[in-house]
Amino acid sequence: MALTGLALRELWISFRLLLVVGTLLFASLPALVQPHAAVPAAAGGPGDPSWWLAVGLAVGLALAAGVAAATVSAERRRGTAGWITMRAVPRATVALTWFAAFALLLVVGLVPAAVVAWLSLEPLLPGGPAPLAVAVASAGCAGTAAVAAGLLLGALLPAAPAGILAAVVSGAWLVASAAGPAGSGAWWSLPADGLRIIAVLGDAARPVADSLRAAGAALGLAAVLLIGAVVAFERADL
Repeated sequence: MALTGLALRELWISFRLLLVVGTLLFASLPALVQPHAAVPAAAGGPGDPSWWLAVGLAVGLALAAGVAAATVSAERRRGTAGWITMRAVPRATVALTWFAAFALLLVVGLVPAAVVAWLSLEPLLPGGPAPLAVAVASAGCAGTAAVAAGLLLGALLPAAPAGILAAVVSGAWLVASAAGPAGSGAWWSLPADGLRIIAVLGDAARPVADSLRAAGAALGLAAVLLIGAVVAFERADL
């Protein structure tokens, strides 16, 4: 807990916390500005504020992955992580600390974004707040998988390449999942299906069940990537 607090303090001082949280909050702006926008063809299209919400959240989660990769790489290369491990802190604990810090960061950004979106889109979502809340939580689980991938890259690459690669790869995955055709069933998009459910929430047949299934897949992917990040951190030069 103490190390997680220090990590969050570092993110606050460097304004990276505000960058990630602000981007996630900005995702709810289209829904706030045009809550009753008409959908030109079908729900989930570019004219739908729910679609813009899903794409905006995907961009924010990808940014979090990039920031995580660049931060961990910078902490590793300038010796800060090595200084901590010299105080009898296991390397795995350092890696898990940064994962916990960014997971909390996603919660801080996603909760108010979901509240703003619900207040704006309530007339368009007759199913109540539960489907949106579960879908946003599922999207957050996909975000943790992206962050874990960022930590893995940060343990292997310099800061700039790690951050750019993590943001681009996770962004391509998350945005394609959010903006892709409804019901595509692609295996690669399953962990990020929460974003697609947000995009078509007004017409989704089983938003809660599908979001929970996607959340489980996302957490499983995050666990695999986090194990890889811990192993890479154990072998990295600190």
